[in-house]
Amino acid sequence: MPTVKVGDVNIYYEVHGEGEPLALITGLGLDLTSWMLQIPEFSKKYRVIVFDNRGAGRTSAPDTPYSIEMMADDTVGLLDALNIEKAHILGVSMGGRITQELTLKYPQRVESLILAATSAKMPFREKHIFDTAVRMAQEGVSRETSIRYLLPWVFTDKFFESPEQIQMVINVMLANPYPQPAYAFARQLAACGEHDTQDRVGQITAPTLVLVGREDILVPVKLSEELAAGIPNAELVVLEGGGHAFSLEIPDKFNQAVLDFLAKVEKG
Repeated sequence: MPTVKVGDVNIYYEVHGEGEPLALITGLGLDLTSWMLQIPEFSKKYRVIVFDNRGAGRTSAPDTPYSIEMMADDTVGLLDALNIEKAHILGVSMGGRITQELTLKYPQRVESLILAATSAKMPFREKHIFDTAVRMAQEGVSRETSIRYLLPWVFTDKFFESPEQIQMVINVMLANPYPQPAYAFARQLAACGEHDTQDRVGQITAPTLVLVGREDILVPVKLSEELAAGIPNAELVVLEGGGHAFSLEIPDKFNQAVLDFLAKVEKG
């Protein structure tokens, strides 16, 4: 089991493929299995680094305050351990907030960045939804019920036309042998709630793609528009047919948008 000690945590990670390094940073409450539809495609051309953030999966979950900056430091510590000086960084949702902080604090480590389904500051609706999820866990609501509560916020109406798809997602999440402790989910959520780069994203100089699903109701398109407008020369791509979980719902479109952007970066 590949783990590396970074600060106060042991980070679980995997490396797939060869080529320029591409680090993928996942979202709130998720582990690296959330990249299952990206790894096979991205690893055809890139050295893909995936890992569990502190508080999730097989990485340590200390019951102490977390911050987005702390998780950015974790990521750079992992890159150091892998002798990676510079990488393309892709972050989704909370991972996008970590990517912003990482790029601002360690600009020399970032070849390019892709900010997917994310924002410079957590919107109030998103915080309320996840605060409720934390309360449900603390009050002993079953994991399946909690998952069912969250799914309508991250998938589109079209996805719900297939009960089989929904049940498959539920089954996969319930089968995860490394479920996140409720306290760790709350710690990650608190870190998201405190994060705010609205007045700093203008300092980002690396090539940037802001990527969002047209039907994202958790982090709406307008927030991606504002994020892209605040970053010099950032490119905004809005994908039709996707919600917040568009990397899972429309993976072909998501993957192609990422690969197209990386190809442009490589061409200079």
